[in-house]
Amino acid sequence: PKKIADLNLEVRSIFAHNCYKCHGSAKVKGKLRLDTKEYVFKGGESGDVLSVGHPAKSEMLRRLKLPRDDEDSMPPKGKTLSKTEIATLELWIKMGAPWPDSLQERSLFPLAELAPRKPVVPPDQPGLSNPIDRLVDVYFQKKDISWPESVDDRLYMRRVYLDIIGLLPDPEEVNDFLVDPNPGKRQALVKDLLSRNDDYAQNWLSFWNDALRNDYTGTGYITGGRFAITDWLYESLKENKPYDVFVRQLISPPDKRSAGFIKGIRWRGTVNASQRTEMQAAQNISQVFLGINLKCASCHDSFVSDWKLRDAYAFANIFADSTLEINRCDVPTGKLAGTRILFTELGAIDSTVSVDEKLKQLAQFLTAPANGRLYRTIVNRIWGQLMGRGIIAPADLMDNPPWSQDLLDWLASDFVENGNNLKDLIYKITTSRAYQTRSVEIPGEDALTAEDYVFRGMHRRRLSAEQFADAVSRIVFPVYPDTIKVFDPYKESGNEDNVPYARAVLVKNDGFLTALGRPNRENVLTSRSTQANLLQALELTNGERFNQALEHGAKQWLDHYGSGEAIVSNLYKQALGRDANSDEMKLAMTVLGDKPEAGAVEDLLWAVMLLPEFQLIY
Repeated sequence: PKKIADLNLEVRSIFAHNCYKCHGSAKVKGKLRLDTKEYVFKGGESGDVLSVGHPAKSEMLRRLKLPRDDEDSMPPKGKTLSKTEIATLELWIKMGAPWPDSLQERSLFPLAELAPRKPVVPPDQPGLSNPIDRLVDVYFQKKDISWPESVDDRLYMRRVYLDIIGLLPDPEEVNDFLVDPNPGKRQALVKDLLSRNDDYAQNWLSFWNDALRNDYTGTGYITGGRFAITDWLYESLKENKPYDVFVRQLISPPDKRSAGFIKGIRWRGTVNASQRTEMQAAQNISQVFLGINLKCASCHDSFVSDWKLRDAYAFANIFADSTLEINRCDVPTGKLAGTRILFTELGAIDSTVSVDEKLKQLAQFLTAPANGRLYRTIVNRIWGQLMGRGIIAPADLMDNPPWSQDLLDWLASDFVENGNNLKDLIYKITTSRAYQTRSVEIPGEDALTAEDYVFRGMHRRRLSAEQFADAVSRIVFPVYPDTIKVFDPYKESGNEDNVPYARAVLVKNDGFLTALGRPNRENVLTSRSTQANLLQALELTNGERFNQALEHGAKQWLDHYGSGEAIVSNLYKQALGRDANSDEMKLAMTVLGDKPEAGAVEDLLWAVMLLPEFQLIY
């Protein structure tokens, strides 16, 4: 059975693509509008169009099913609705024509509210010195929730290593951290990890590659006018470029090194009016930096928000050499929308200047401190990346209600006050008590976006494709690259070199990374699915490169350690950061036998890498 919210979206999509041109906000034939709940149930000049619960008695369905030559047939021109679309409407009416009241609608903030708001933080108290925790504590008190237990040092260390630099800690580092008596060692560890600029940049490169459609190969890179921004992006992350400068250089590139995002959009060409290059630019800028979905509004008035077709075209005109004619569902209307930014309170774009000049104006307006939307969006994305779910979800629908408006606003205003410093934001979150709580398992991704969502702590997450691949590359070797030849499972030849393995983020996509969730980046992607799937299971069982790496690694482990107990002991330390317990040692030795062989070691490596403790961030 269809979920109510999904069914309602399908119905509104059918209305938008087939009915809005005559029964929407721009044109109202027969006094009937189908773009809001109020008007749908009000009906038109001929009366009600729905008989709730009774599809056969509904005037809407009667007209949709009439022969095209009948004067009452709907729609009167163009294509008729498909059998599937009519069946969807029948199901919807039969189920009571549900139309949730909590539609995501644009918030038309006055300028004072659009700017970052600095809420008052409750006073410091024992165990809650971080302002984040004091604001979370207010939320917990309102919800009558007790603070969850904090994780131990080993889990915390593994968590921040993966979140900040994307790597597992070495066993020696784990041991040193566990015996360190310094009460501030967690804060010191986070500072140390954030100072590892190359490792930090390589980990967060995946996050920004997804969001900015940056890749190394793929459609458009050879002949389509698409080119990478990898060098600029890597250096920007490595030097911790202030976020406002980062955004300005992407929207209004000072040179070609950062131009691949805004100019590379042209690689897809003009598929239809809603996907022409100027509209793609408008969609991408609004999605990545403002958390606004303009895709619906690029074809017709949106049915998932209050953004209108004219808003999308006015924003797209910033990226156009001449004013674009509005097309509704790919049909020219003969109308124009002017040129303006989505939040007009931030300033007016001069439509008479060149595109480059318009982009400079747009970049300045969007990154102005007055634009709290930009800063709420980025702190929400970083919170979601580290905590498993944003304060607002989905992160691309920033008009949705946050579970804590005060926390979101405080993070955004503090971010601006501290120089748009992404590392400072990450430090504050990862040293908070909220981040250090035991992870919460969510029963399916739908629960993360449910209207009744309640924050209870950090959500359990799967390692990203790149994190898992890097963990495999390190675990299959008993010692590290300075002393052995490194086998790189991602190189086409699969050969050995006396160089460190390439981090997975820096290599082109392949079947292994795709199976584990790395996207093709032909579109903006600001979140990845964390659910296991059949493709992952097949790749981790029969994948050629994964098994090739395990086979090679097994020989290395056997040659280096020799005895079964030494192999098991060191494997658990390197893979999980702990000793094997007695039951695990006993079971592993059963697999290895008295005289381990390479095949048995390979089986053991594989078994450990399939453990939830290895694949998840707890």
